[in-house]
Amino acid sequence: MLDHTNVAVLDLTHAGIIIAEKLSSLGFNVTVVDVYRTVNENVLSGLESNYGIITSKDPMPVDVFDLIVSPAHLYPEYAMLADAREKEIEIMTHHRAVGLILSMTNSLADATVIEVTGSKAKTSSASLLADMLSRNMKVILHTSRGLELWDKGSSRIVHLGLSIAPGSVLLAVDRLNEMGITAECYVFEVSIGLTGFADVGIITTLEPDYMIAASTSHASDSKIDVLSHCKPGEVFFLNVRDRKALDKAKENSRTFFTFSDSDGLDADVQIHFEDGGIVLDHKDDVFSSSLRQNYNSRSYATAFAASGSVAMWMGVSVENISKVISTFEGLQGRMQEKEFSGRKLIDNSNSGMDIRSAERSLDYALSKPEAGSGSIIMVLGEEAAQVCEGLPPENVSEFVSRRGKDIGQLILVGERMQDIDENNVVYACGLEEGLSMALEASSKSDIILSCVKCFR
Repeated sequence: MLDHTNVAVLDLTHAGIIIAEKLSSLGFNVTVVDVYRTVNENVLSGLESNYGIITSKDPMPVDVFDLIVSPAHLYPEYAMLADAREKEIEIMTHHRAVGLILSMTNSLADATVIEVTGSKAKTSSASLLADMLSRNMKVILHTSRGLELWDKGSSRIVHLGLSIAPGSVLLAVDRLNEMGITAECYVFEVSIGLTGFADVGIITTLEPDYMIAASTSHASDSKIDVLSHCKPGEVFFLNVRDRKALDKAKENSRTFFTFSDSDGLDADVQIHFEDGGIVLDHKDDVFSSSLRQNYNSRSYATAFAASGSVAMWMGVSVENISKVISTFEGLQGRMQEKEFSGRKLIDNSNSGMDIRSAERSLDYALSKPEAGSGSIIMVLGEEAAQVCEGLPPENVSEFVSRRGKDIGQLILVGERMQDIDENNVVYACGLEEGLSMALEASSKSDIILSCVKCFR
């Protein structure tokens, strides 16, 4: 990257602006293209006046550029990308550009940096790990929940409003510098891949895989791309089920450890649920921990395995790891049991919700004693304006036709669900309206199950 003078940054919607600003500050000649035409004209004017960055909403000729920086999920036939490939101009992902910017600015040089990605369990793995590590050191945690400072098992929110797009790592570092907050360890949740800057990289799981870049590539390929370009010495923690990641790590001679969130799979760290608790089996230690009963602990299997693996490797005591797990009650905004106007509410509405977790939530609700005397009132769908990756209506339709008999009343949320025509279905515009309708349709013996993909 040091050899490149003229750089084009594509896509300003997913934290591309901060990447462009940092590159400009480092002395590169930067042009930005607002691919989705969503950025306010005043913002574009500010880039031009404050940073000397050229801005455009339309594709530009690529001949003048040495490097194109583009997000992993951008359609590869976008004009500038197609032209750059034809003319053999280097294309770099946002992820990799962020890693290089961090290294060039010497950011976080004296701290341990951990990055977490994966299809599921990113936030829970990162949050549990931050709690465990905080027993030994001060930890900054950046996830979809916010920017938090952890110390001795306690946390406080220091900033809200950042996404987990790779460029938001740069924004998080800036906000912390502005507030004068430092720590010995930084844990960053990153969407669809890792930057290659970290000391430790965690890929929670590649399942379920899904298509990105206008259905031209798999998200799993973006998540494991870091194994080809990370800095020397980065250590990885990989799910033993993800053969694609393991093969890539071996192919590139990376140092990695494995964890298993399923019985019957051999890994460096394995977990088992036994007698209302959990057992972590490590080559040097086997220890157990009790589990609180007011949340679905089995839905956190991946998070327990991933966080426990890294914490043990980083020297956290077995006693402290066990203490964190035994006092954990589920993440706020992730599956929890609550009292809701005299009804039992199983709340699984969050940004990571998908049809698989909705079905697991239904199975969990059916296992509760209340299900024998009442029925399940299920609120299911999406608040599409809030999330990048919605809940496909075809998946919902298949689920409803297969499991509808287990649901007393189904309330579908979101405009895209209006075409699903099944018996006993009503529709709501948003989560709040859906919960109100569920309350009206239920009695105190019923269970309300909330499974809406949204930010909480």
